[in-house]
Amino acid sequence: MEDQQKPPVKFIAYNYGLYLGLLGILNVVILYLINEERNTILSIVSLIATTIVYYYGISAYKKTNQNLLSVKDSLRVGLGMAVIGGIIGVIYTLFHYNIIQPDFTENLQEKAMLDAMEKNPNMSNAEIDVAEKMINIFTSQFFISTMYLIASLFFGFIISLILGLIMKRE
Repeated sequence: MEDQQKPPVKFIAYNYGLYLGLLGILNVVILYLINEERNTILSIVSLIATTIVYYYGISAYKKTNQNLLSVKDSLRVGLGMAVIGGIIGVIYTLFHYNIIQPDFTENLQEKAMLDAMEKNPNMSNAEIDVAEKMINIFTSQFFISTMYLIASLFFGFIISLILGLIMKRE
């Protein structure tokens, strides 16, 4: 089937990307409610739920494409979903850490600085200044948002690739 005859990815990417974004929001809210920065069980459940959303999104595309699917199509659909879900997640994360939990970034920076001081108790003042600047960069909202979007695209690529290899039918 030629590329011109393939159904558009846009609707499926928006629809299932919205579900991915909602999963990301749910993840942040649950972490906030249980008062943790990360949780292994929640991460595993989130990965499974995310994979299921990708599966249904790619399956929906396959159905609209006369039950045909190439790995390239799977990646197009999956990365489209990842972009939409990532953008929604970033927007909510910025809202959450600016409005609902504004002290999150500061607490993260303080914890990172304490960990650095604990690991290297003999740091000079210059080394402490450099460590503080690096910690401030890596815990900034811009950096966290950028990493959220990159992670969304990375996992979207990997999951879509695996699903595409499993589900392909050309």
